Amino acid sequence: MSLGSPASGSDTSSPWKSADGAKPKPIAVCHIASGDLWAGAERQIATLLKHLARLETLRIVAIVLNPGRLVAEIEAAGIEVKVIPEKECSFLQILGKSVRFLRGREIRVMHSHRYKENLLAALLAWRCGAPFVVRTQHGMPEPFEGIKRIKAALIRHLDRCVASTATHRVISVSHDMREHLTKIFPSERIISIHNGIDLQEVDSRLGPRDAKAALGIPENVCVIGTVGRLEPIKRLDIFLMAARHIVAQLSRVRCLIVGEGSDEGRLREMVHHAGLQDKVLFLGHRNDVYDVMRALDVFVLCSDHEGLPMSLLEAQYLGATVVARSVGGIKEVVQHGRTGLLLETSDPRELAEACLSVLRNESWRRRLASHGSAFVAENFSATQTADSVARLYVSLRLQP
Repeated sequence: MSLGSPASGSDTSSPWKSADGAKPKPIAVCHIASGDLWAGAERQIATLLKHLARLETLRIVAIVLNPGRLVAEIEAAGIEVKVIPEKECSFLQILGKSVRFLRGREIRVMHSHRYKENLLAALLAWRCGAPFVVRTQHGMPEPFEGIKRIKAALIRHLDRCVASTATHRVISVSHDMREHLTKIFPSERIISIHNGIDLQEVDSRLGPRDAKAALGIPENVCVIGTVGRLEPIKRLDIFLMAARHIVAQLSRVRCLIVGEGSDEGRLREMVHHAGLQDKVLFLGHRNDVYDVMRALDVFVLCSDHEGLPMSLLEAQYLGATVVARSVGGIKEVVQHGRTGLLLETSDPRELAEACLSVLRNESWRRRLASHGSAFVAENFSATQTADSVARLYVSLRLQP
């Protein structure tokens, strides 16, 4: 589907004008998200809303379940936010508070970002008279075991029922994910809009040497690392097994793991048993993550699946050479042999050899990094993402 395609007889010179050329009334949009985490999806939501708020054609408000950094980021952009702590409210109470917040705002589009929020958006659209419901699919469902698996299956079933009856458009953050979603939703409802980064905010004042020094790493030491949630689906065990092979062949190397999550204990045990304590650094959550990324010679992604990782876009833009498994939307950013290296396997030895190959050839590594940074800047900016989402809103308004 073409984003922002004007309806027959409308002014094709600008998607923001009405048929008679008059400036239309701004479209009122309410985004609904959870704010207790600060990971890739939340960072993308914050970035998107900041750029949507700058468009005169839109009027953005937000409902965020639970306080946290997401709320602070959205409020800093001048967006009015209703924060509803889930621990203090039942779902019906959340619905009631949301209805009261939206009363009189003439919301035209409800835009949700996760399962519970999808249901809330559909009910709010019904209660508040919003004619359109949009959702963003940031990633595919993660695998669970035991009772969590049963609960997740029930939630997904309910979510599909809601989508089939009350969702007008589903935004997929990658073309790969769109192919998966066509098995669930009618294809005409699904639109691919890539994640984007703020090219002004994703920056570091440090050069690679100073960035390494800030972490206590000598200039002549190669740095390989990854940034993200420490969860099983991210397969950081592959990274650590590859690290054993890398260290055996290249003594001047450090491996960085940036982030937090449920898998941290198991990963630390792996490092201990492999005797890699002086080679692998767990940095936890970092507010200076862009400075850390600047220190990376190689950025690694080993996930079993991804939507379109913000950390990948950021690291590639900041000049790290990417070595990643060819899963999800990663292959839409990393062009093998031009902007990075893609692996069609989960074999740690192949990951290790790919990392070693670029570390041993400095001119090739710099060339891959340069092309990768330019490719992200040209194709994955937050401005482009926001414009595409805004055009989607307009295309809904232009529907007969």
